[in-house]
Amino acid sequence: MDMRRVFLPLLLVSLCLPALIGCGPKFTGSIPGREGDGTPPVPATGQAQVTSLSPSTVAAQSAAFTLTVNGKNFLPSTLVMWDFNTQLATTYISSTVLQAQIPASLIAKPGSVSIAPSPLGSLNFGSTLTISAPVLSGNNSFSVITVPVQAHDMAWDPGSQQIYLSIASGNGTAPNSITALNPQTGTLGMSVSTGTEPHKLAISSDSTFAYVGLDGAGSVHRYRLPDLQSDIDIPLGSGGYGTYYAIDLAVQPGNPHALAVTRGNENMSPREQGGVLIYDDSVARPQSVAGGGSSPGPIDALVWNSDGQSLYGLDTETSLNRAYLMSVTSLGVQLQKQSSDSGSLGRRLHFDATTNYIYSDSGNVIDPATGGVVASFPLNSVQGGFNGTSIMVPDGRLNIAYFFGQTADNQTLNAYVLAAFDLTHHNLLGAVQVGSVLRTPLKILRWGTSGLAVLTGADYGSGVPDAGVYILSGAFVTSPAP
Repeated sequence: MDMRRVFLPLLLVSLCLPALIGCGPKFTGSIPGREGDGTPPVPATGQAQVTSLSPSTVAAQSAAFTLTVNGKNFLPSTLVMWDFNTQLATTYISSTVLQAQIPASLIAKPGSVSIAPSPLGSLNFGSTLTISAPVLSGNNSFSVITVPVQAHDMAWDPGSQQIYLSIASGNGTAPNSITALNPQTGTLGMSVSTGTEPHKLAISSDSTFAYVGLDGAGSVHRYRLPDLQSDIDIPLGSGGYGTYYAIDLAVQPGNPHALAVTRGNENMSPREQGGVLIYDDSVARPQSVAGGGSSPGPIDALVWNSDGQSLYGLDTETSLNRAYLMSVTSLGVQLQKQSSDSGSLGRRLHFDATTNYIYSDSGNVIDPATGGVVASFPLNSVQGGFNGTSIMVPDGRLNIAYFFGQTADNQTLNAYVLAAFDLTHHNLLGAVQVGSVLRTPLKILRWGTSGLAVLTGADYGSGVPDAGVYILSGAFVTSPAP
């Protein structure tokens, strides 16, 4: 063995060790705890520390203010640091009190920020300033009508000014039917029996037809509006695991006879995907988008663009949660692209013709030209922040996006919040507590000029007790901003 290879490192260590102990610069940072024993770090002798802040919480979008920083070992040269990297204008009061000027630009958005003294040691002994949701003084005038009905889906018909419901078999009155709901009064009206388990609903853009998926029959039935006269039946066929049913329906804009259907089968998990097809009346176009594999995954939510030449789909059942962009011709539908990293997109997609963007229930905004996420609504700017189960609907005419969901600081389990955001700039316009809502909100839609409706219940099955439709109307819908 070459002893030089052993002796040289030992010599270097012996020469450097005194410098580390006493010959180098004085250590001024904090001393960490012993690894693994749960001992917290301790400050070095004389190290500046922050023990509390006043105020400790401030509302976003507030005016500039003076922050009082309490602690110990402050010097006249000590500065207050914002989020570790921004020096604030600091006034030395005493060794235990500093005051820092907080400009309005730093508290524009909700969040939490570290407030620490300078110079920063190897570990920081600071405190946290919480920036809460902004205090808004918008028009909070609204009313709620609760309609106790078990329904699987709902759709707004501007022609008859009615909301149509697919009533579940477990409902006490008019089970297994399509029933009209007057949102102005909250009363149920005209009804027609459909057969076992009517589910997904779609209304043509000219208010000519209502399409309903009949899960028990494995078909889609078409009714003429407004009197709900039976028209045609569209059998959906079967796959390797049984008869298909309609996972979702969407009528082509400008063509009441063309219907997009994504088919599925409940005997598989995730559901066996029978593909996306375009039907002209009861005849399927030859080209379809196959489903069930990893690319694409099961497509279980559909929405058209405004010109009827593009169709967008969403996979909500697998971890991919991707959006799929499809083109439509007289021959059928073809997959063009899929989003690669859209994050969580929620239950369904929404297209707005004024912005030409796709909006998701989770708050992401997707550019259909690329399939990429181009923006996100700051759902955490609502007091408490939505807890990830929100549903939304955009209204390009009012330039408002409405979100409905629970927040982390709801006082009761069933308390819900309605929030309105600027559709193009994405900032929060206002939010109101709606109160107790029983069961899970599944869908929200716009009706009339100042109304929203929220459907609650269970997506599949015979319906659940206490499910219903919550009809919201009033000035907040149209004028939520201060």
